[in-house]
Amino acid sequence: MKSNRFFVWSLTISLLCTSSPLTAQNDTIPFLYRGHLYFNATLNDTVSLDIIYDTGGSNVFGVDSVWLAHSDWTPKHLGTARAGGGAGSMLVPLIMDSSKVTIGNIQEHYDIVPVFKLRDVVDCHIDGISGIKGIDNQPLEIDFEHNLMIKHKNGLPSTKGYKKIPIRYGLHRIYIWAETKIGGTLVKGWYMMDTGSGGTVSYTAQAARQFQLDTISGKRYICDVAQFGLGDKKQEYIVYLPSDYMVIGDDTIQKMPISYIPEGVGAFGNMEYLGVIGNAIWSRYNIIIDAENEMLYLRRFKEFTPIPTYDYTFRNRTDICKGWLVSSLFREGDAANAGMALEDTIISINGRNVTDYSWEEEWDIDIIPVQVLDIIGADGQEKHITLEAKQRW
Repeated sequence: MKSNRFFVWSLTISLLCTSSPLTAQNDTIPFLYRGHLYFNATLNDTVSLDIIYDTGGSNVFGVDSVWLAHSDWTPKHLGTARAGGGAGSMLVPLIMDSSKVTIGNIQEHYDIVPVFKLRDVVDCHIDGISGIKGIDNQPLEIDFEHNLMIKHKNGLPSTKGYKKIPIRYGLHRIYIWAETKIGGTLVKGWYMMDTGSGGTVSYTAQAARQFQLDTISGKRYICDVAQFGLGDKKQEYIVYLPSDYMVIGDDTIQKMPISYIPEGVGAFGNMEYLGVIGNAIWSRYNIIIDAENEMLYLRRFKEFTPIPTYDYTFRNRTDICKGWLVSSLFREGDAANAGMALEDTIISINGRNVTDYSWEEEWDIDIIPVQVLDIIGADGQEKHITLEAKQRW
């Protein structure tokens, strides 16, 4: 299970002082989908970097600290900022140079650029993050079927075959009314659209208490996660359980897993929304966002089909170490019972060093039915573990 399939975050900034390149054609910007939407961007016309597009990240553009340290960009004016995310808040360096970011035919300017430890939350494939700046009066189309994004400068495109759903749009975030039935409990209200999440639906601690999700009987998994999101809470636990269905507009998704964070902080603490809807849902649709008129248009092209998975996730950190770091682990699951621990380093799978895997092979690692892993523990001890993928839902 790749870590960014379950990655969730949200960003807010308050000042304390005052891979694989993609080529754009015309107004269409291609992206690479790996749980997130990855775009090749250019900073100040000269510096190339790979970023993810995050509708939960407000209008912020930020860069990763490790990437910055090894890049050709040398900022001149620095400060500090307080940033809030999915794991609380933290002080971050703040670049106070006016900066231009180009993604395909889209250019945006930023007076400040925060520096985050993004790779601690996602992995080494990410250099930066961009929120949803500039869509207030230009409809945005995200075509997951063909991995394309278009900002429509001349108004709303054809919506034939799409379902029209009212939304709320404010402070550069998108909120949608939806309802989910979980073990007979109906959870309905406003959810945030979050393409910074690789999961399905993730509920806040407040929603978990309000709807008493801990009391729902039936199958559930408790998962420990290292650095769940941006913030100062280094470890979190998440509860996964199956839903009966979810309804967005008049479209129903049957029998998908959802999650909640009983002790969530930051974006998953006490919020005005129940939770976030991530790319495991959105990637089943082609989407047109009309923020000016507060409308969302959806056309589903893909069903939600559970597949066999493993009960651990990892982050590729071959930028700073020799392998993939274990980032989450189901309690009393197959991997944990075999001796795997959070922040172990996976060196090889099925006799092949992980540094030899392409990004595509890394992303598809779950489809391998049996994994024989060579691991180095935090104490330096070697571990040899054999795991089988299982249908868990």
